[in-house]
Amino acid sequence: MKHLNAQWSKLQEAKEAKVARIQRKHISAIRKLVGKRQNIEGKLERRDIIKDYSDYASQVYGPLSRLGRFPDNNSEDFVVRNHYLNTYEGLVELESCLPDFVTQPRIRLPKPKVITTKSGFLKRTARVDYELAEVHKEEEDIEMAVIYLQKLLRGRVVQNMVSGCGKEKRLELIQELRTSHALQEDDKLVKRAEKQVTLALQRQRDLHEHKMSLMENQLAGLEGRALADMFDFLSKELVRLQEERRIHAFAMLAERQRRMREAEESGRRQVEQRRLREEDEIFKEAISGVFFFFQVIKVHQSTVTSYLEDIILNTEENTAEEQARAEIEKMAEEINDIAYEMESRRTQLQSEEIVAELVYSFLIPEVQKDFVKEKVRKAQRKHILAAHQIIHRHTETMVHRRVAEQQQEEASKAEVLPEEDSRPEGNS
Repeated sequence: MKHLNAQWSKLQEAKEAKVARIQRKHISAIRKLVGKRQNIEGKLERRDIIKDYSDYASQVYGPLSRLGRFPDNNSEDFVVRNHYLNTYEGLVELESCLPDFVTQPRIRLPKPKVITTKSGFLKRTARVDYELAEVHKEEEDIEMAVIYLQKLLRGRVVQNMVSGCGKEKRLELIQELRTSHALQEDDKLVKRAEKQVTLALQRQRDLHEHKMSLMENQLAGLEGRALADMFDFLSKELVRLQEERRIHAFAMLAERQRRMREAEESGRRQVEQRRLREEDEIFKEAISGVFFFFQVIKVHQSTVTSYLEDIILNTEENTAEEQARAEIEKMAEEINDIAYEMESRRTQLQSEEIVAELVYSFLIPEVQKDFVKEKVRKAQRKHILAAHQIIHRHTETMVHRRVAEQQQEEASKAEVLPEEDSRPEGNS
């Protein structure tokens, strides 16, 4: 059981590791697809430092940990370490300073109101209290409704008094307030219009500044891009010119070496040709004198060579035959000595073992081989007979057909010959 549990846990770990690896590959593939989708045309984009620092979501402010940046490194240096919270003695001291009701809360449960008798029946007073509670609730609702009506009536009375007596008594004051409020409304409208004009001007100025900043940023980006492209082109041109000059220098050196070698080769070739011409003249003079001698000796040399070859071959054959005969006789003598010695030392049991080995190793396998061969021959005989019958049947039909064709040809020839004989007679 332990072995099965260990094997199962091992397989689970392998499965989790494989799943995690597949997920990492999936995330990497998704990132690559997103990057390719953002840059469909495949153009190389240079880093825009201004854009990176203006975007607070860029990697300048929030670097990615998968790129090797870990902002939370050494975060334990900023952890607040308190003696009262990190040590047991501090906790004990802090607990001793607190009052008892903090660590040992005191909760007193209210005593339940007994409304039943000892025998378990409901008391009469409890029933009366329930009925009184319902009555008091109805009376309280009625009282609240009456109070609300009184408030409404008092408010209406006060409103009538103000609109009646008070309005007539304070009519001049009301007129004065109306005129002053009218003037205040005009001032408020003027101030509101000025405020709107000021806000509009401020908004226009902000928009203008924003447009100017955008234009400056765009111009700065365009200038930087143009300068970067120009510097890149100039650096590449400089490298190309340097490489071209270096290649031209190498070509000039190679051309100079080639010419020097051609001059040396032409000089050596002229000397070699002169020497070959001299040797050819010497050889022609020598060969003209020796040619007759070689013609005379040629026949004798061929006969001597064949005679010597025959002698060498005969001596080699005789020597090899004598050496082989001597080695065979020596080996036979050694084998005879060993056989005689074994025969003299052999016992009856060893003789029987030798006979048994001969029987089992030679006689029985030979008999089995013959039996198997006979069995195979018998098994193949019917197939051979069938093949012979098919072949002979076809050959007989072909022979009969051939004989019939020959007879037809002979008959046709015999018919044609009398016709030819009769034609000359008719012509004559």
